Amino acid sequence: MQPDSVELSLPANVARLSAVARMLRPQGALPFAIAHPAGAVAPDDKWRRLGNRVRATRAAAPTGYIDPGGLPELRGAIADYVRKARAVKCEPEQVIITAGTQQGLFLAATVLLTAGDAVWAEDPAYPGIDAVLGNFDVKTWRIPVDAEGIDVKKGVSRCPEARVAFVTPSHQYPLGMPMSMRRRTAILSWARRSNAWIVEDDYDSELRYAGHPFPSLQGLDPSRVVYLGTMSKMLFSSMRLGYAIVPEPLIDAFAGARAMVDRHSPTAEQHVLAQYMREGLFEAHIRRIRGAYAERRAALIAAIKQELPSWATLQPCDQGMHLVLWLPLGMDDVKLADQAERAGLVVRPISPMYAATPARVGLMLGFGGFSTEQLRAAVLRLRDVLDASVGAIRTPISKPSHLEDISQD
Repeated sequence: MQPDSVELSLPANVARLSAVARMLRPQGALPFAIAHPAGAVAPDDKWRRLGNRVRATRAAAPTGYIDPGGLPELRGAIADYVRKARAVKCEPEQVIITAGTQQGLFLAATVLLTAGDAVWAEDPAYPGIDAVLGNFDVKTWRIPVDAEGIDVKKGVSRCPEARVAFVTPSHQYPLGMPMSMRRRTAILSWARRSNAWIVEDDYDSELRYAGHPFPSLQGLDPSRVVYLGTMSKMLFSSMRLGYAIVPEPLIDAFAGARAMVDRHSPTAEQHVLAQYMREGLFEAHIRRIRGAYAERRAALIAAIKQELPSWATLQPCDQGMHLVLWLPLGMDDVKLADQAERAGLVVRPISPMYAATPARVGLMLGFGGFSTEQLRAAVLRLRDVLDASVGAIRTPISKPSHLEDISQD
């Protein structure tokens, strides 16, 4: 006699991880996507020729495993670069090659967190950090962000015993402001008092259009900060190369965690990137794309100011590859994003990135992968989407009331 069939019961993680897959699904190559370098700002023929030359050598031929921390030549090149460009204090041995920032966040959580720990994350925050922390049995405290970055006093008031703080001090994601020196001093003082760690996601640090890039938080206290960087925005995301720079006592633990995930990054690509950096081509490439992005950013700002209604207001920011367009609280930015997609645009709504309620309402507009002509045309389509949305709202629309809280005058 056949036993009765049992209804399939899925593991508890299936729904959560399926949501993560949907959340991190790549955006289409449509205007305003938070784009990776493409077209005129992609690496030039020097990268291709160098790659062909390096891959032809015996040293770059993939013949076996390497150190999970990465190729020594690349670790040294990255150490040289971040010391010069980001005021990071490190030796090559402290550099762990990753598959990008997302993996760097996962490795940091794996090494630094124990079940039951409390954690600080920004509010609003990069959705990927929520996805990572949801994989661990920890309590996440979302700490508000204002014009100076994460509000350390509120963090200490709400959860002084946190073990790790995950922050984006150079260019807060998604709002764009840098962390002030006062807040940098405060968060480092808290970490020392509390024997806590700080994970610094140095998001878009190279892409500042007025003045010099802000120096790293890590350079102020290398013993407390894990520093994360990536090559995705500067070169191309399919390379899957980033890096973590870790305090000396954590080197072996990070290498062990890296080995457990996928052993190490592809060796040939590491050889090519190391040589590209050693020959000074990487820094020259950054200078070139910074100029291209500055032109695109200026064109987008001008078009928004000329074409969009006054109640759609830009968040002041002089860095990165996207702008934040604030909308009145009466609007639904998630619904607007769906409507924009039907109009051939890809925008990211801001409100889902908040834990606090009511969440602020706005859209992220990427400009890095599009020409000035494409951006101007896209603003006209966005205007039509906003006009149609306003027509469906019965209450009067006025300028967002929350702008004063986050402006950088």
